[in-house]
Order: sequence, then structure tokens, then C-alpha cells
Amino acid sequence: MHSFCRLIPLIFLLAGCAAQMPAVTHYEQPPNPGGRMCAAQCKEAMSYAREGCKLKQRACTNTMQEQAIKDYELYTSDQFKARQPVELRPRDFERPETCVPAACQDAMHAKYDRCFEDCGGHIVSGAAPAPETAGGAE
Repeated sequence: MHSFCRLIPLIFLLAGCAAQMPAVTHYEQPPNPGGRMCAAQCKEAMSYAREGCKLKQRACTNTMQEQAIKDYELYTSDQFKARQPVELRPRDFERPETCVPAACQDAMHAKYDRCFEDCGGHIVSGAAPAPETAGGAE
């Protein structure tokens, strides 16, 4: 009974690991040449959209840093007027959480998926296959 009690935490640990299997998305190409050409155009459009997301991210970061400098200048001015030490730096005023690229990328992927399926392709999502063990089937 005592050794069984030692196995219980291990069972929970292994169960927790199994629940964290990453999802995998597989894109099945359209069956005909026209559909495959269409899907290639979707991929090219996604590449352009990806660059657009990067540009938006850079512009947001630049704006955020410009605001941080303005806030820092105001802070230092207030500190000098109050004869207090300047203890913060410009980067302490940056708010990178305001420039989250996920929304742009999510929209880009959703458009690609819709385009791919409109071309006749199929998208299959599921759990990642378990890694093969040594001595398994070849």
C-alpha cells in the first residue's frame, strides 16, 4: 500500500503532461492544378500580409517609444522642479504591452485559411502525433 501511495503523484504528473499535447494543423493541397495555383497565391498574399504586420508592429513600437521619451522628459522636469533625484530611465516609461502583434497575425492566418479552403484545400487540425519509441515500426 505504501509504494502505491508513492505512485499517485507520478500518475497525476503523467496525466498532466498528456493534456499538454500541442495541436497540429495540416494543410491538404487542392486536388487539381488550378486549385494548387490558387493556394500558392494565398501563400503569397499571406507573405505580404506578414510584412504588413511587421510594419504595423514597428510603427507601434516607434510611437510607444516616442511617448515614453515625452513622459520621461515630463518626469525629469517635475523631479528637477521638486529637487528630487531622477531615478527612472526612458525605458521605464515604455509600455510594450500596447503593441501586441497577435491580433494582426491572427487575422492574417484566418484570411489565409479561408483563402486556402476557397481554393479547394482542406485544413485538418488535431493533436500532435506521439514521438516514436526506439525499436518501433520503421
